[in-house]
Amino acid sequence: MKPKIIHQEAMDYSFKARQALEQGFYANAFDLYSKAAELESQVAEFYFDKPDLEPTRSVIIRSAAFLNIKAGMVENAKRFIFFGLLNSKDEQILSQLNNALELAVSLGQMTNDAASREFNYLNLLRQRSIHYVIEPATPVFGHSVSLESIRDFTADYLKSLKAFATSKLRQVFKLGEEIEDSFKNEIDKLINPLVTSSSYGSFKFSIANDFLSREGESQELLELKANVVAKYHNEIFVNPLNDDDIQKIKNYYSPDEVNEIFKPLTRIKSNSSPYKVGYYDSEDFNKKFVSKIVNKQRQKLLTFKPITQEDIGELENSITHRRSSQDGKVHKTTIFKQQMKSAEWNFKTNQIEPADHSPIILNEDIVVDVNFNSNTGFTVSYSDFRIENTNIEYTKALKGFYNEFYFKLKHLSKTDFKNDEEQKDWEAGKKLIGNPDLL
Repeated sequence: MKPKIIHQEAMDYSFKARQALEQGFYANAFDLYSKAAELESQVAEFYFDKPDLEPTRSVIIRSAAFLNIKAGMVENAKRFIFFGLLNSKDEQILSQLNNALELAVSLGQMTNDAASREFNYLNLLRQRSIHYVIEPATPVFGHSVSLESIRDFTADYLKSLKAFATSKLRQVFKLGEEIEDSFKNEIDKLINPLVTSSSYGSFKFSIANDFLSREGESQELLELKANVVAKYHNEIFVNPLNDDDIQKIKNYYSPDEVNEIFKPLTRIKSNSSPYKVGYYDSEDFNKKFVSKIVNKQRQKLLTFKPITQEDIGELENSITHRRSSQDGKVHKTTIFKQQMKSAEWNFKTNQIEPADHSPIILNEDIVVDVNFNSNTGFTVSYSDFRIENTNIEYTKALKGFYNEFYFKLKHLSKTDFKNDEEQKDWEAGKKLIGNPDLL
């Protein structure tokens, strides 16, 4: 037996299989991976009783395990995985074999063809993935992040991503501002990133969008959905939003599109967000955290519109009793009806008006956020200074916001020794006032 020659033949088949996968020839890829796995298995068996040939033996065993998984031959793969776990001393190879075992167990009940397709689809998804990490802004519970933070990030990320995809589709298909509901529903189906890996503690995860051609999809649509996560990440999510960047964005997108894409991001990247988001650079794999979106950037980027009752909208739940009479008529009786309202808007102001104190004229306009929902009422906030106040009445929420803003400014101006968080707030606050001594 000439193991080096056979191993090289297996690698040649594996390379051709990968090319076939990238070109969408999945049946050809399955056959080529099967041939590669058969040859590499022969080489691995040759090395079974040759412990003196380490680390070559462990490398070949690992290769045989993964090629058998790629070919869908899960039971053969397990044989090499177990041998490697029992006999290899290399920590990296042991870690990779443990990952392979996890995959083999999950694919164990599938046919060879189905297991091969599942693994290779996941593998290609992972190659296209963007790798993120969510960590708590302050480590109250160590580096563990709450489910609430994961939920909030996911909701805002998807809103922004789908708005970005909608804008791109408008341009590709030369659509107007108004898009039919059926088209929006199609976007919701197409733009639905898949989690390709995750890990514990600070929530590390990777996502990619489906890249397979589905029935009725044009080449333009396939191209968009396959690359939408990477394009969104590079063009929007990690954009530092300096003045030139903002101008390019406003030249490229309409004001409504800018608001739809970037408003959710202002929550993700807010100073008051309970979490921070990082990503792993595709070039050097270093972890980098996305920059915050601050007041000046929001003012230049977003368009602020006055809110109306029609903009608020209403959600209505009702319980209806329905019965048919003998003459064929249908009678409906509404037993219970409940209206739920929600809204969010922003306004600019250049002064703070605390109760029982003179108004404070600010050095620059600030963008104040207002959020309303039927459970909590109105929440008025300014994220740069990490101030918010909630009340069931808007005027009371606004007055409370002004009061908290004033007293936080006064407290920080009189505090000689500030912790890191207080110092950060003070840096944001003192830019807004002319003479802190007058507070």
